[in-house]
Amino acid sequence: MKKIFALVIITLAGSQVNAQDAADKKVQAGLVTGFGLNFQKMGTKLMDNDGVGNDLTIGANVNFGLSETIGLCTGIEFDFETTKFKAGPSPVYYRYYDTELQPKSAGNGNQLFQLTTRKQKATYITIPVMMIFRTKYIGYFRYFGKFGLRNSVLVNSKLNDGGYNFTYDVNPVLEAANGDMVSATQDNMTAKGEMFVFKSAVGLAGGAEWNFVGSTCLVGEIGYYYGFTPLFNNRKDEKAYLFNTDAVGTTPSYFSNKATQGQLMFKLSILF
Repeated sequence: MKKIFALVIITLAGSQVNAQDAADKKVQAGLVTGFGLNFQKMGTKLMDNDGVGNDLTIGANVNFGLSETIGLCTGIEFDFETTKFKAGPSPVYYRYYDTELQPKSAGNGNQLFQLTTRKQKATYITIPVMMIFRTKYIGYFRYFGKFGLRNSVLVNSKLNDGGYNFTYDVNPVLEAANGDMVSATQDNMTAKGEMFVFKSAVGLAGGAEWNFVGSTCLVGEIGYYYGFTPLFNNRKDEKAYLFNTDAVGTTPSYFSNKATQGQLMFKLSILF
């Protein structure tokens, strides 16, 4: 019995030593990976949200300890994001050449496409800036909340569209009535300048930190981030890509997609 009691005391003492190693560190740095769900809030009735998108995050984070219970988290992350859209109640069209969407200023000498569904894939470089409020260690664990911003810069964007190609590329209403259209998919299309280059979101997150060996910690968290910047540029009429038309198909009206984004994110990191 005495041996068992002594073993328990030694184990608890070792736990506190390990936890103190991590608690005493002023800087923790390591790798982070995560998965997110994207929710788009539309700013136009001409396009619509087509369900939940997703986000894959990889990168590195650094935690600066301002005190034992308050810190600052930053780093650099790469977000590989998919958002989903579909045409609104009225048919939506665009013109393209090869893999590039053409704006209104390019004229009518390009292939015509009717858009029904769209998966927009974007890559961002993200710099989080978040305050950390955490408990002291309880055994091997401490718990925390975060509040701050995720600021992102767009690296590239690709479009995977579903819809219909037209045979004569002149009057979509007349051609549709004559059956001069064929179901088609358009993969890896580009629309220069369509997406807003900067994205920012304010968010709250919470989780737990497990000091499993020495001063090395495994961290899990869940957070929600509310995007307050637009996903798309509000392009002038001559530079817009998308359009709908009147009942006879002779008067195109160009517009830009409009949306903001919320994200529910799950993250796992290892800090040294």
